[in-house]
Formats: sequence, C-alpha cells, structure tokens
Amino acid sequence: MSTNSIKSDALEPTRGELKHASPGERLLRRLPVYGLPILTVLLIVLFSLMLPQTFPTMLNVRSIIADKAIIAMLSLAAMIPMAAGKIDLTVGYGIVLWHILAISLQTMFGLPWPMAVVVVILLGALIGLLNGLLVEVARIDSFIATLGTGTVLYAVALWHTGGGRWWRACPKASFRSTAP
Repeated sequence: MSTNSIKSDALEPTRGELKHASPGERLLRRLPVYGLPILTVLLIVLFSLMLPQTFPTMLNVRSIIADKAIIAMLSLAAMIPMAAGKIDLTVGYGIVLWHILAISLQTMFGLPWPMAVVVVILLGALIGLLNGLLVEVARIDSFIATLGTGTVLYAVALWHTGGGRWWRACPKASFRSTAP
C-alpha cells in the first residue's frame, strides 16, 4: 500500500527524459508542467488586445489581485500537504468556519480584528496539527482524515449559525439590514 494519497504526473521532465525525445514529445511532456502559466499569459495578451482601454490597467490588476487574494492563500495552504504527497480537504471546509468565527469574534464578543485574526490562525494551526496526527501517527489516509475533520468543522459552523446564513450569527453586524 502506498503511503501517499496523491501522485503527481505533472513533474518537470529531467534532461535524461528529454534527451532522445522529438520536439513534439518534448512539448507534450512539458505541457502538464507549464500549460497553465502559458494559458494565463495567452489569456492576458488576448484580453489586452480585445479590451485595450480597460483590461491592461493598474486598476484592473489591483481589482483582480484583491478579488483573488483569499483563493491564492487557500491554494498556498493546500500546496504544503500536496508537496508531501498528501491532500488536505479541511482547507475548503475550514474557510467557512474561519470566516464565521472571525466575524463572530468581532461582532458578538467585541474582539478587535487583529485579535480575532490571531485566534482564527491559532485554531487553524491546531486543526492542522490534528490532521497531521491523524495522518502520520494514526496512519489514516489523508483524504479520509481531512474529510472527517472538515465535516466536523462544517458541522461546527452550522451549529454556530443555527443552520442559517452566517450573517444571522452576527446580530451587531452593520450589513444585517441588507440581508434577505
């Protein structure tokens, strides 16, 4: 039985692997590794040519970066276990609870936002430690262990909100009046 939950076939080819390959084979072997960055550059060029007044502007760059910052952080968090050949599903489940907890700590318990962030980071680290113990000490497959931990996190989020939308858990929130 393999000790890794996932195996990547998108590893950069070695010089030895490419030594006797034809140019087409070299391209096909590098495509899984460099395909997404190349596609990204091509899309940037395409949209810049199609929308030269709006797309290639600093305002648009800042907007895209601000909009995708959370996704980028989640990707970095998921990358660490993946580099070790494991998978961590609690990244997706945890984002629900961490959002709710950060807002609730501020609105319901009056914590200043820096303290709420520290509490959320510490709890996230504790969950990461728990996952690490389940996978490495208890020898539970990382997919199964983090699926179980993630389900518990999601259940805690539902319990805290009473099964409703997260803003209902924050009665002092200024956006409450705009919620349906």
